[in-house]
Amino acid sequence: MIQISNPDRSTWAELCARPQVSGEGQIETVASIVADVIANGDKALFRLTQKFDGLGLSSLGVSTAGALVDSALANAILIASRNIAAFHTAQNQPIVEIETTRGVRCWRKSVAIEKVGLYVPGGTAPLFSTVLMLAIPAKLAGCTDITLCTPPQKDGSIHPAILFAAQQAGIEPVFAVGGAQAIAAMAYGTESIPKVDKIFGPGNQWVNAAKQLVAADGVAIDLPAGPTEVALLVDETANLSFVAADILAQAEHDTVSDVFVVALDGFDTVKLLAEVQRQLALLPRMEIASEVVRRARLVTVSSLDDGMDLINEYAPEHLIIQTHAAETWAERVVHAGSVFIGPWTPESLGDYASGTNHTLPTGGAARSYSGVSLDSFVRKITFQRASQAGLEQLGPHVAVMARAEQLEGHALAVDVRLGMASRGATVPETSRSAFVRRITNETKITVQINLDGKGRADCRTGLGFFDHMLDQIARHSGLDLTVRCDGDLEIDEHHTIEDTAIALGEAFSKALGDKRGIGRFGFTSPMDDALANVALDLSGRSWLVWEVELKRERVGDVPTEMFSHFFKSFCDGAKVNLNVSAKGENEHHIVESIFKGFARALGMAVAKSGDQDVLPTTKGTL
Repeated sequence: MIQISNPDRSTWAELCARPQVSGEGQIETVASIVADVIANGDKALFRLTQKFDGLGLSSLGVSTAGALVDSALANAILIASRNIAAFHTAQNQPIVEIETTRGVRCWRKSVAIEKVGLYVPGGTAPLFSTVLMLAIPAKLAGCTDITLCTPPQKDGSIHPAILFAAQQAGIEPVFAVGGAQAIAAMAYGTESIPKVDKIFGPGNQWVNAAKQLVAADGVAIDLPAGPTEVALLVDETANLSFVAADILAQAEHDTVSDVFVVALDGFDTVKLLAEVQRQLALLPRMEIASEVVRRARLVTVSSLDDGMDLINEYAPEHLIIQTHAAETWAERVVHAGSVFIGPWTPESLGDYASGTNHTLPTGGAARSYSGVSLDSFVRKITFQRASQAGLEQLGPHVAVMARAEQLEGHALAVDVRLGMASRGATVPETSRSAFVRRITNETKITVQINLDGKGRADCRTGLGFFDHMLDQIARHSGLDLTVRCDGDLEIDEHHTIEDTAIALGEAFSKALGDKRGIGRFGFTSPMDDALANVALDLSGRSWLVWEVELKRERVGDVPTEMFSHFFKSFCDGAKVNLNVSAKGENEHHIVESIFKGFARALGMAVAKSGDQDVLPTTKGTL
């Protein structure tokens, strides 16, 4: 290791420079590979695989079915998958509507990038963990077309651990294509490999050069990537064995990996170097790690303040902090991909199973890039909607600003509307509609609703009577409703009905908007021998009173216990207050009268009445 003692700040930039990777002729070579794939598709992939890997493949796609690994590894992969899913699921943010000016509402939502390509290295080490790190958040984000490419092994097969990880993540098939040609295939498409909109994954300098090349041609990539790296901030409290192990864990990746150690004066560097050499001899990849250790920098500083400043200057992919009050020092980090705090948090934890993503910015890119997350697989789209009153309030200011920038057309787009409003002319408002997608382990549901519809329904949940009741809601409330649910009916009806009700409630609430000008309350209704009293309040508070006794086990194909559950779930999703009582002789009629009564109450409550800009409450919020 290269030891540097208390370097002057003027030398820090040079000290933090990464090792240079020879790229002589690289761009030209990669450009010719990309051009070949564009021109010749699969034929080029087969030819290039023969040229670079010495393999004459007969097919590119490999099925993940039947992929097997030993039980210990399988269990480890399943645990890692669970943690990665938990961490990335928590990154899903609800849509928040903001009224910036009275009558002007703005919001933003995440929309999945439908077609993504994942590259998983398989060269010196089969990085099956990368499958989990990329495929799981892609699935959670809602990406519908996921393509995975990875280099074949010497015998032409794909490493079973990669196939098993892909199987667990729900990726099928996997394509046995590596290098720059894999990136080109995903960027432009071939007969076998579909074209994608964004490419993810680490790789060698050829892969990274290809990613940069296709990015310049308009194909999105996750982040600029280079050789992996680790920085360590340590003081005299650090465990020498742990520090040595963390150095070597990163050093064994590749000869161009980088290690940067910042130690407080008083740290025993002599013993550290001895411990590194002792552990180095234990590594099967000792030759690779030795080259990295030889180039590694070990910098001593007079204070941890200086040490943290130097770490932020380096902007590492991985940062390990083994100092006193490690968590306090971690708060000082401003440039890093991922941070590992304290003696019991090796970088290996994040690489595999803690749940955080290990696809991170390298080469100092942590100054401006984040690691891969759920957001990496979505686009953020902003929306805004103004009422006439909102435009009247905000529009004049917009016109002034537009004319100040000499953009008369922008000003006129406002003025023409304000002029019509001033003459008393009216323009029909856009219908109050919403679309909700709800995906769980048990159900996949879409709900589309239009509160200003004509009572049209198209509901398909797999439960005939339930579909019939949903149709009643639409028909008798006057709203348009489309529902699709693919649920685990082979288990029972519970998840299908519950999740549909939640999604319906969320769609209703979303379509309702700011509630200005609505009736708010609704009530009804009889049906033959049955009398149902349904009272509804769009209060913004979830509450259900259910005074209904049903003695039959089922009505149609729906368990009777699920009807109260449906309305409770709807109330939770829509945040409404609902009071239901019913009696009668025929339980089919009782249930149907409840749904019809609910529909009529719903129609009354959402109907526009009175001043369209008045919120029907004395509280000021609803």
